[in-house]
Amino acid sequence: MKPLHILTLAVTAVILAGCASQPKPEERPYTDAEVKQFALEMLSRSGLPYEDYEKVRNAILHPKVPSVGKDLPLQRSGRS
Repeated sequence: MKPLHILTLAVTAVILAGCASQPKPEERPYTDAEVKQFALEMLSRSGLPYEDYEKVRNAILHPKVPSVGKDLPLQRSGRS
C-alpha cells in the first residue's frame, strides 16, 4: 500500500474512535448537605484539640447567617 493510503486509514480510524467514545457525564453542583458532610469529615481528620474541634463543629452544624441588611451601615437622616 502507498503511504498516503496508510495515512488516510490511520486518520479515519482515529476520527471514528473519537466519535465512538462516551461523553463525560455532566458534573452537578454539590448540595449543602454534601458540603457539610465533607467539612465534618475533614474536621474529624484534622487532629485539633477538643475545644477547637467543638467550636468548629458547632460552626459547621449551626452557621450564623446574618439577616439581610444587618451588615449595612446605618444611614442618618438629616442634613449635615
